Amino acid sequence: KHLIDIGSCMGGSDWIFQQDNAPIHRAKVNLAWFKSKKINVLPWPSLSPDLNPIENLWGILARKVYAGGKQFRTKEQLKTTIIKSWEEISIEQLRALVESMPERIFEVIKLNGAKTKY
Repeated sequence: KHLIDIGSCMGGSDWIFQQDNAPIHRAKVNLAWFKSKKINVLPWPSLSPDLNPIENLWGILARKVYAGGKQFRTKEQLKTTIIKSWEEISIEQLRALVESMPERIFEVIKLNGAKTKY
């Protein structure tokens, strides 16, 4: 739901989704989902975390889930906390990650592909 909402909000009807080139993301079921939703996916290099804001999003989620050194006794407790934490991530946070892309690309080019601050 967030993907389609933010894509439409930021790109109107003509937007392209960027993801890393990890094998799981290229799974037929995932590619079929994008196709069924008429979402264009940009080809992208593997193993390029500097160019993948999702890596930062996973960090945001993990910090929320494990805030204050929280530990979980059951899978259900962990699952519930992950879902609650995910729902607390704002559209503004997602927008900031997306809007960081021009600077990320500039840094990668400037550093000739070396690791950046992202």
